[in-house]
Amino acid sequence: MLAHALPALSASFAIASSLPTYLGYWKEEGLDVEVVTNRGAAAAVQLVIGGKADVTSANPGTAITAVQKGEDLVIFYTSLRGDIFGIALPEGSGLNEIKDLKGKTIGVSSFASGGTNYIRALLAQAGLKAGVDADVVEVGVGGRAAAALKSKQVQALSLWDEAYAKMETEGIKFTKVISDPRARYHLAGSMTTKRENLTKRRKMLVGMARGLAKAQLFQETNPEAAVRIHWKVYPQSAPRGGITDAAVKSEAKVISVRRQIQSKNAFGTNRYGDVPKDKLEEFQEYLLTSGLVKQKMGIDRFYTDALISEVNRFDAAAVVQRAKSFTKP
Repeated sequence: MLAHALPALSASFAIASSLPTYLGYWKEEGLDVEVVTNRGAAAAVQLVIGGKADVTSANPGTAITAVQKGEDLVIFYTSLRGDIFGIALPEGSGLNEIKDLKGKTIGVSSFASGGTNYIRALLAQAGLKAGVDADVVEVGVGGRAAAALKSKQVQALSLWDEAYAKMETEGIKFTKVISDPRARYHLAGSMTTKRENLTKRRKMLVGMARGLAKAQLFQETNPEAAVRIHWKVYPQSAPRGGITDAAVKSEAKVISVRRQIQSKNAFGTNRYGDVPKDKLEEFQEYLLTSGLVKQKMGIDRFYTDALISEVNRFDAAAVVQRAKSFTKP
């Protein structure tokens, strides 16, 4: 079982759900992967800790915190290598910087999401405290989050890149999206498992991650095909008005905001899924200075690249050719 940190999977998360399923990438590895959703990274990680899921795909900060509390977890593959989070300030709100959020209400997808930690850290840096100087409330994702913003239930959002790109295609405009400069090497979509699985279930972990790597390349090559496949596998995520060429092109533009951070060379290593130790050190420093973890620890305590070389052994040319020739599912 692969446990996602989100309550619903949009096409931007096709690489770890619909694509490896529909295209048979996991089946080629001898795997029948059940994909489940959750209300945040904490809930997803807890499924792995409790033995109810094999792997989670979530914000790694939650897993690192669990390791510091004594859980023997390890991150072995990361699909989103770069900061996806940000604080969106809507056009016409009069808001221009974090300190302007004093007395305001900020919406997050759930309290267990990475976006919640992100806004708390930025508020603290500005001398503000979440829950005291500014309220943080759950607004979900997609239409619910957009409605909360339009109705002024919230005055700002702490979500992620594709959520904002989607809202902009629907007419919502933002003055700016504020990123935390301390989080330039923020990670997301990190696959985490129990450390014992590195030896006991190595083949399963390699196969699951390789399915993602192939899906990343397929989506990069043909994002419109990726959208069509996702909407076929998850019809509840498709437009209510029906699937049209215009809708597919619009959604393909949305998911392409992650083209660079999902690419093979996101961190200059020419490999999918790995994170250089200097980047991990800086990410851990961000977690520490923002108060998300209590102390630094050795990178090997929570991360391994032992599977990466094997994960990246596949026929990339065949994946590209299939993506280029793919029409409609």
